[in-house]
Amino acid sequence: MKCFILICLIGLSFGYEDKTVAQYLKDTPGFVTLASLLQSTGLDAALDKDGPYTVFAPTDDALRNVDVSGFTNDQLISILTYHVVPEFVLVPQISQPAAKRTLNNQTLTLEQSGGGLLINKGQAYPANVVAGGNDVIVNNGVIQPINGILIPPALPTAPPTAAPTTPATYNIYQLLLRDNRFQNLALASLLANITNDLEQIEMTLFAPTNAAFALYVNNLLDPTAPNAIRVYQEVLKYHVVPGRRPASALRTGALYTLHGTPVNITIGAGVTVNNANVIEADIMATNGVIHAIDHVLIPQDLYQIVGGRK
Repeated sequence: MKCFILICLIGLSFGYEDKTVAQYLKDTPGFVTLASLLQSTGLDAALDKDGPYTVFAPTDDALRNVDVSGFTNDQLISILTYHVVPEFVLVPQISQPAAKRTLNNQTLTLEQSGGGLLINKGQAYPANVVAGGNDVIVNNGVIQPINGILIPPALPTAPPTAAPTTPATYNIYQLLLRDNRFQNLALASLLANITNDLEQIEMTLFAPTNAAFALYVNNLLDPTAPNAIRVYQEVLKYHVVPGRRPASALRTGALYTLHGTPVNITIGAGVTVNNANVIEADIMATNGVIHAIDHVLIPQDLYQIVGGRK
């Protein structure tokens, strides 16, 4: 009864759709991809129940370049439930930065931004609830359209598609240190202060060799530049894809990176990543997999970062 009364009171102020969260997403243009993912994982049935639920709902535009084929079903469920908070969350309620626990039992952060909300500020995958079109009240919760995908800090471990002949002994950063081909990458990781991530987070690293780095050292990748740390961080994050993806799990298409923009994978006679060739695949680590590549991957917005405009 309290839930019903609250819906009625909120609806008087914000407008109201007499549908469940799942029904609204299924019926509303702009959420086709999200509705399909919810249905494929069976989560649509859960979001048909009483609630209340607030769904931070990535639009079709937000999901256009996101390839979910490399995630296991458990990982996909973890990602989707990370977008759902089991309470009413309206933009005007968030006057101060707040942390909200999601259905997958991990927290996301919210703060006011431009009349909307900024979610997970400072994390690898932030997103915005943009002012206008937000606070959609339905009969078991709220829809908050967002312009990105939220990746939880921890994902369920994916079983390797093809088990290596011997168990991995070293984490990704340890492998870089032990392999002479990746000396420049190991040093760049140290400069960028991301060695802890390379030791702990489950990831796929497209690792440029020393020869690949040679083209950019002391020009675009200049350790003496005023914003060198930021440049190194963003370049290296563009080489990292969350989750363990051996070569057998790669497909032609876009893969989202920790930089926030995707790389393009092409499967042919070999594997290419943007303009780089994978020259050795499936170097297995305890926390993921390394694919050696022959070029450094440069994100399109890097020159804005170099110039201090982003």
